[in-house]
Amino acid sequence: MSFPKKGRVLPVAADGTGPFAALIAVTLRQSLGDRPSAIKVVARWTGAGERTVKNWFAGKSGPNGDHLMDLVRNCPDVLDAFLIAAGRSDRIAASNVREARMALIAALHTLDKFSEEHG
Repeated sequence: MSFPKKGRVLPVAADGTGPFAALIAVTLRQSLGDRPSAIKVVARWTGAGERTVKNWFAGKSGPNGDHLMDLVRNCPDVLDAFLIAAGRSDRIAASNVREARMALIAALHTLDKFSEEHG
C-alpha cells in the first residue's frame, strides 16, 4: 500500500517549522518566559517529557491533541492564541463577557450579604 502523491500541503516556515509550532512557541515564551523552570512547569502540566517541551518552546514541534488540551487547561493564553489564529476571536469575547458576568454576580452577593449583616 502506498500513500497518495497528491494532497494538501501545509505551509512551512523558512526554518522548517509549521505555523502551529511557532504559535505555541511564541505563546509559551510570552506566558512563561524562557527560564528553565518554565519547561519543568509545562512538562508537569502535560505529562510530556522535558525534551519534548523544549522542542515546543523552540518551535521545532507542537503538542499533540492531548497535550494541547492540558496546555489550554493550565495556560489560557494558549487557547486565546489558538482562537485568534483560527479567526475565532469572537469566542474570546464571549468567554470574557461570561467571566465578567459571573464576577459581577459574586460581587453583588457579597454586597447583599454585607448589607444584611450591617443594616
